[in-house]
Amino acid sequence: MKTAFTLVELLVVIAIIGVLIALILPAVQAAREAARRMSCTNNLKQFGIAVHNYHDTTGNLVPESLNDTSEWAEKTVSFRVRLLPFIEQSAIRTMIAEKNSFADIEFLSQQRISFFLCPSCSEVYQNFTGSPDPDGKFTSHYFGIAGALGINSATGNQYRTDSLKTVFTGTGPFANTGAIFYNSRISFAAITDGTSNTFLIGEISWNGYGGYQNWTRGTTPNDGSVPYFPIGSLDGTALTSVKGIAEKWAINAGKRLEPLAEISQDYWNESTQALETVGLIAGSGVEAYMSAGHGVSGFGSNHSGGANFVRCDGSVRFVSETTSTTILMSLASRDGNEIITLP
Repeated sequence: MKTAFTLVELLVVIAIIGVLIALILPAVQAAREAARRMSCTNNLKQFGIAVHNYHDTTGNLVPESLNDTSEWAEKTVSFRVRLLPFIEQSAIRTMIAEKNSFADIEFLSQQRISFFLCPSCSEVYQNFTGSPDPDGKFTSHYFGIAGALGINSATGNQYRTDSLKTVFTGTGPFANTGAIFYNSRISFAAITDGTSNTFLIGEISWNGYGGYQNWTRGTTPNDGSVPYFPIGSLDGTALTSVKGIAEKWAINAGKRLEPLAEISQDYWNESTQALETVGLIAGSGVEAYMSAGHGVSGFGSNHSGGANFVRCDGSVRFVSETTSTTILMSLASRDGNEIITLP
């Protein structure tokens, strides 16, 4: 009587098990990524609800940083900080309001707020440095849409920029045609293109992005640390928790390029009323200032084929990386009169 497997039979069984695992594993991984993408979608929905509640309370959309206040905690914090009371984090908001130094405020980014982070992004890039941080500070993968940079398809003119930013080298211009921008105090009434046709917040959550900062940090005028520019100047400063969408910066542009690659583009300088050609670093890198740590940034993610955005009406849409930048710029602009349809 035969009581055991022969070697050949055993090898056949092992081979069959191996084939089954090879067939099942991609499906399991796809299901996990689908769950992570859904979680990311929910994160952006929470942001949309918080912004609407902020608007109902204050009468304005949440701004990036504010340069017309003497209070340090209001001058330098990100739009995310201003939304804390509307996401059940009032205690942290109160603690930040009581601080009077940049370091003290940044220290509070040790608080990990889960819906500030896309679950598809590797854990190391949940840290603001993209590497183990001894202080344990966290970043956010969700950035406000400051506006469009390039040529308006409806008018043929360049989108305007913030005239307070006069030097673009290294840090790029400040877009201000969007919903959340530097020193903004606009309401939903200012979004004449329609809230369903205007981006509010998008994700930058791809591994290798070098522009991650503490989630508390907003755009900060020069405090004297940059010797080439006057104290209080925005020149040499980058938009931090908001970014512009530019003509040559498609979704996942930085992710697809070689490390520390450069994208050159003409930008409108509002202060000089002239075009200025600027080359900005786009590819992955190790230093924030060397890799899209400026006011222009290729939105993107580790989700396959695109990235999530929440619109001003609170709806979330996954936008393909093949979407033309003409459409993306139109969606980044609140009042450009563009006629657009997302594919």
